[in-house]
Order: sequence, then structure tokens, then C-alpha cells
Amino acid sequence: MAKALQNILLFTSLSFLASTVVGQELHKHFELKESKGIDKIELKVSTKAGKSFLNAVDTDEPILILGASENDVAASSFKIEKLQNTQKVDAELTCKSHMGLNFTESVASNFFSSSEQIHDIWQINLSEHQAFDLNLSFLMGEANVDLSRLAVDRLKIKSASADVKLTYNEAIMNSIAMDTFFVKVNFGNIEVKDLNYALAKEIIAEVGFGTISIDCGSDWKMNSRVTASVGAGNLNILLPPKEIPVIIRINNSPLCNIRMAENFEKIGHNIFGNQAYIDNPEESLEFLLDVGMGNIAFKNR
Repeated sequence: MAKALQNILLFTSLSFLASTVVGQELHKHFELKESKGIDKIELKVSTKAGKSFLNAVDTDEPILILGASENDVAASSFKIEKLQNTQKVDAELTCKSHMGLNFTESVASNFFSSSEQIHDIWQINLSEHQAFDLNLSFLMGEANVDLSRLAVDRLKIKSASADVKLTYNEAIMNSIAMDTFFVKVNFGNIEVKDLNYALAKEIIAEVGFGTISIDCGSDWKMNSRVTASVGAGNLNILLPPKEIPVIIRINNSPLCNIRMAENFEKIGHNIFGNQAYIDNPEESLEFLLDVGMGNIAFKNR
């Protein structure tokens, strides 16, 4: 027990760092200064409210987290643990006024709160020279995640009632093949742009009552499988170019609505393929879909 306690360090607030994002001064809340002897960092981040930004930076410092309010530093908690060649970092980001906020309150807040409500702001800078597993959870508010120039082995993003945008703004592919790309939404919205840049083998999407929109991008360079389940929400898929073989398998119900893209032929029971797949079924992007009362829409580029 004593050894475990020595390996787990609880971080309090650090010195302040003046920075600016969306016009506000930011202050340092957490930093991991070095990763000597570390092959990968498993970073878990959760926020309760406000606006969050995550992107790569050209620095040897693996992680830097900034926040808008210096008075709220003590409300967040940070934990770090090293297991062999893996560094685990757990960051729970919140201000004092949102410490007890839960999922039910976040949904109610989205419906009834004023648009002028003051938000927390979080800026998460990750080194482009470090490999990561990312586990990101957003209770409410907004999040902008730009994975350009990052090396991400596994990605998990969850939205309770938040609006999340995941992009590759610099059009630079993941520097390693991604093992698993996972997104889940309850009442919020998740928008994924240029999924092809992730180089993901397995893509998983889970929709409750919200919406997930996925733009597969203008190219696709590997065999991948997209497994998706839709309860009572919406899943929108913008397909890659018609030259990419695509097969779609659907397990549906009488209460759902499926809108198939043009030029897809029915090639089996609830199985659809485009002409590129019919010509070359060995290499493809495969969709395995399970839908209850929700809506799924496929659209060509």
C-alpha cells in the first residue's frame, strides 16, 4: 500500500502562466515536464462545463493544462502514476461552482440556462513527440479536439450533453496506426471531421438520444470496421469517395429510419455495397450497424 501511495502523486495548483485563448487570460493548472523512459502516456481528462480545447504543440513537455480562472485551481484534481513504461495521468477539470454537477443537472442546464452564462475555459496542450492513449469525457459545454500532428494509439471520447468537434485541422494523419477510435454520446452532439486521418482499424460509435456526425474524409487507406449502435438518436455518415469499397450491414427495427446513399445495391438481407465493393470485396470499409428507434443517414461526397 505504501509503495502504491508513493507511485500515485496528487497534484495541487501550480504557478500561473499567462496565455490567451478566445480573448481570455489563462493560467497554468498542471504540467508534466518530461517523459524520460516513457513509451506512452495514458491521459484521462474529464470536464464538467465550459469550453475545452485540445491540440498538439511542438515541445518536449508532454502535457500542459491551462485554465481561465486562477481562483478555481483547487477545484480540479490531478493524479499521476507510472507503470513500467507507461505514464498514467488523470485530470478532473472543474471550477468550484460546478464541483457537484451531475448528468441530470447538465441536461437541465442545457435546456434552461442562459446563453450568456459564464463558462470555464480549458486549454490542453499535448506534445507532438509523445504517443498517447486519450480518454476524454465532457459533461456539458463545448469541446474542440484537434488531433493534427499527434500520435494517438487509442481514442475514447464521451459526451453527456456537450457539443464536441473532433478535427484534423492541419490535414496531417495520425503518425501511428490507431488501434481503436471510440465515440459515445448521450444527449449531446459529436462531430468528426476527416476520420480517415486517424488511420483507425476499429471505429466504434454509440448514440443514445443525441447525434454523431462522421465525415469519413476524401480518402481511405486501410481496411477498417465501423461498429455503431443507435438508440433513439441520429447517426450521420458522409462516405469516402465512390472509388473506396464500402459494405454496410444493418440490424434494424420497425421503429427506425435508414436513409441509404445513392448507388448502393442490396447484395443480401440488410446488406448493401457500392460498385467499388462489388468489384473488389477483399479490401473495404465495413459498417456494422444496430439501430432501435433512431435514424441513420448515409450520404455520398
